[in-house]
Amino acid sequence: MVKVYNPIYDTVFKYLMEDDKAAKVLLGSILDKKIKVLSLKNNDYTIVTEDDVKIVRLDFCATIVDQKTKAEEVVTIELQKAFDEEEVVRFRKYLGRQYQNEANTIKITKKRHNKDEEYTILKPMHIYAIYILGHGLGKGLEYSVLKGKYIFEDLDGKVVEIPKHHEFPNGLTHDLYIVQIPHLADKPKKHVEKLLSIFDQRQIIDKDNPRYVNIDEFKDSSEDYKTLITRLYKATVDEDMRGKIEFEEEMERKFKRIRYERAELTEALNEARDMIVEKNNQLIEKDKALAEKDNQLAEKDNQLAEKDNQLAEKSNQFVAMMATSIKTLASVGISSVQIAAQLNIPIYEVNKVLEK
Repeated sequence: MVKVYNPIYDTVFKYLMEDDKAAKVLLGSILDKKIKVLSLKNNDYTIVTEDDVKIVRLDFCATIVDQKTKAEEVVTIELQKAFDEEEVVRFRKYLGRQYQNEANTIKITKKRHNKDEEYTILKPMHIYAIYILGHGLGKGLEYSVLKGKYIFEDLDGKVVEIPKHHEFPNGLTHDLYIVQIPHLADKPKKHVEKLLSIFDQRQIIDKDNPRYVNIDEFKDSSEDYKTLITRLYKATVDEDMRGKIEFEEEMERKFKRIRYERAELTEALNEARDMIVEKNNQLIEKDKALAEKDNQLAEKDNQLAEKDNQLAEKSNQFVAMMATSIKTLASVGISSVQIAAQLNIPIYEVNKVLEK
C-alpha cells in the first residue's frame, strides 16, 4: 500500500490532470480511445460555485486515434467533477457554452465548385463530456461507468447506421460518460475500473480526515496504473501541496458553513413566509365570515322591513275599516259617544273621522 493524497481533493485532482501523461491515461481509459495530443483549453483551473453548488471543470482539446481505422480526429473533452446532486442544470449550461464557443471549431479551407476560389468554413469539433460524480444516479443505475451515445432511427424504429464522423450529427450531438464514485468496483477487473479505483473513497485512512488514502500500487501492473500512482505520490511529497490542501480544506469548511447558514436562513424565511400565508388565509376566512354575517344581518333587516310594511299595511287597513264603521254608525243617527263606546275607541278618534 502507498499513502497518497486523496485525488478527490480539487487541488490533487488538478495536479493529476495537469500532467500530460496522466491526463491522457485517465481520459483515454474512460473514453476507450487513444489520445495522441492533449492540451488544456482553460489554463486556469475552474471551480464554479453557484447556489451553494461547487463544480470543477476542465476543458481539453484532444487528437484521438481510431483504434481500427487509425484515423485521427480533433475533439473537445469537457471534464467535470461534482459531489452535489443538484448540478444537472449547471452541467447543461456549461455544455451549451461548449456548443457556442468558436474555440471548439476547426477552420477548413474549401474550393468552390468549378472554381479555383477558396473559402473557409468552421467545422465543429465533436464533444466528449465526462462527469465524475461523488454520488449515484439512483436505483437501477448502480454502475461504475455509464456511456451514452446518439442513436438514430427511421419511422419504423429501425436503427440507422450513420458514419461515425458524419459532420451533421457529429456536430449536433455529444458522447456522454458518467463515472459514479460510490459504485466503483470493490474488486475491479477491467482496465478502466482499475485506473478509476484511485478515486475509491473506501480507501480513506481516517474517515474524519479524508486527506489521505491507501492505494494498492500492485492492483494493476500496467504502465497506465503506475503513471497515475506515481503522479499522486509526487503530489504527496510536493512541499507546496500541503499548504494548498490546507487552504482547500479551510475554504471547504467556510463553504459548508455558508451553505449551512444559508440553509438555516432559507428555512427561517420559508417558515416566515408560511406563517404570513397562514395569517393571510386566516384573515381571508375572517373577512368571509364577517361578509357572511353582514349578509345575514342585511337579510334580517330586509325581513324586518317587510314585516314593518305588512304591519303598516294592516294598520292602514284597520284605520280605513274603523273610519268606514264610524261613518256608517253616524249616518244612522248614533252619537259620537255611543260610537266610541260601541267600537271601544277614544271619542276624539271618532270626532277626527267625522270632522273630515
